[in-house]
Amino acid sequence: MRNSNRNSRKASLQNKNVLLGTMEIANQMSSIAKGLHAKGINGRTLNYYQSYLNYVDDFQLNDFKLPNTTPLRKKIIESLIPNFDIFHFHFSTTLFPDLTDVEILNHLNKPMLMHHWGSEVRDLETAKAVNPYAKIKVNDFSPFKKKLEYLSTKIKYCIVPDHELLRYTKNYYEKTFIVPSMVDLEQYKPIIKEKNKKPLVVHAPTNAYIKGSSFVIEAIDKLKLEYDFDFQLVTGLSHEQAKAIYQKADLIIDQLHIGSYGLFAIESMAMAKPVICYISDYMKKNYHPDLPIISANPSNIYHVIKNTLNNLDALPQIGLKSRAYVEKNHDILKNTDRITQIYKSIL
Repeated sequence: MRNSNRNSRKASLQNKNVLLGTMEIANQMSSIAKGLHAKGINGRTLNYYQSYLNYVDDFQLNDFKLPNTTPLRKKIIESLIPNFDIFHFHFSTTLFPDLTDVEILNHLNKPMLMHHWGSEVRDLETAKAVNPYAKIKVNDFSPFKKKLEYLSTKIKYCIVPDHELLRYTKNYYEKTFIVPSMVDLEQYKPIIKEKNKKPLVVHAPTNAYIKGSSFVIEAIDKLKLEYDFDFQLVTGLSHEQAKAIYQKADLIIDQLHIGSYGLFAIESMAMAKPVICYISDYMKKNYHPDLPIISANPSNIYHVIKNTLNNLDALPQIGLKSRAYVEKNHDILKNTDRITQIYKSIL
């Protein structure tokens, strides 16, 4: 009887339609949708915010303000909302820019989740409490706080990718779940390449201020006087174009201020690339002890890169450990299982 009930619950979820929207962050909406499809669940993505990274979604708008117009607003209410059973929102965005759709969805008893990813919830005071190098993208956090306060009164459930972001959301939502960021490992297979004549170091800042790019470039310029290596700064390229460069790298440098690693580091590790990224003491306690990331902050980035260049023979082994770590913690199918369990719990 117990097995029968369990199968019944699974079947009922497979008959549900899930809408993921409305901002694509590091391709995570599409990754979740792909994982859902692999489990036999219909997940569709709706993206209002296009970027140079050219991520592909099921439905796209070129102007995120369009849903404010009466015809499109009417179409969303009459044609889109009735066709979906679960609404999985991202980055403090919903179907309408003014967020009023959450009232409609609550009235219709449609389950909702808000998936937070970083700068939309990260305030400097909370960040500085555990991270002396913390920076945030905005000077005035009050509009973000107001939005967070409103959303958390209308949406009961929240997902974040790690304990760093849990600190910002745990006092708002009724329940916050942790689901690590995910990648399709089939799309990030390590490629055996010819050894570069000179080591290639790559840094790809989507936001130079937050990533600490000035410290990276200063260290690189100084090290160029001492060592023979190539350095490539990747900016303004589509995701696929940038990915082709990452595949050629011997060492990848991510961010120096947040204190945790993001999807760029995950994708790089999935390609068996050694990664330098600042991991705060707080987050070291909350990550798996086998995390292979080489930690560096703005104060020691020069010495960390220098030590790495002095020990190039160790990089391939770090790369293999990096791939194994991603397989264990960030696989799209494993983490989609966590997502589906959350869906079941809120239905």
